[in-house]
Amino acid sequence: MKFKKKIFTASAIALTIFTLTAQSALAHVAVTPAEVVTASRQDFSVGVPNEKDIPTTSVRLVLAEGLSSVTPYVKPGWDIEMKTSGEGEDANITEIIWSGGKISQGLRDVFVFRAMTPADETTLVWKAYQTYSDGTVVSWDQEESEDGHDEAEDETKGPQSETKVVKALSTDHVSEKESPQLLNWVAYGALLIAAVSLALNFRTLLPKK
Repeated sequence: MKFKKKIFTASAIALTIFTLTAQSALAHVAVTPAEVVTASRQDFSVGVPNEKDIPTTSVRLVLAEGLSSVTPYVKPGWDIEMKTSGEGEDANITEIIWSGGKISQGLRDVFVFRAMTPADETTLVWKAYQTYSDGTVVSWDQEESEDGHDEAEDETKGPQSETKVVKALSTDHVSEKESPQLLNWVAYGALLIAAVSLALNFRTLLPKK
């Protein structure tokens, strides 16, 4: 009986920790993957969740320095604007703005573009700006403190995202396509453990025949 209660308690704690961690990770506007190879053509995804009860109507991404040959993918229902610096062959895309569509309450969407990564190892820093239908802009451009937390709590500000550019991907690298699937499988596993624990505890409450 005590052993089963311990299983239930541990499962409940694990499920709570996972839920909070997953929600925190998915609640940020972030560019993935978190790690790419030098001098390679790479698809980048901008994940945008809606955390308000009104639609998101625009997303502006300030591109990290060092990218070249930037090409956004067509996004049905959205207009795409690109801002550049320089002229002629030296022109370089510095920002991508998606507007004209909407992301409704409780939903998230993904905006994709392709680019050539830098030839040298570096860290790409992404700054994003999310606009809602009432004109509110949430700036995802804040650096995190050394302990991994935001310097200040502000509903109109959030952490920027980063992508490491390396010579070779690390063995524990998870791509942007694998990451959501991994989170889903972990969630299913945690729910299954919690369900089994509840069932075991419920059986102990039933009268013995």
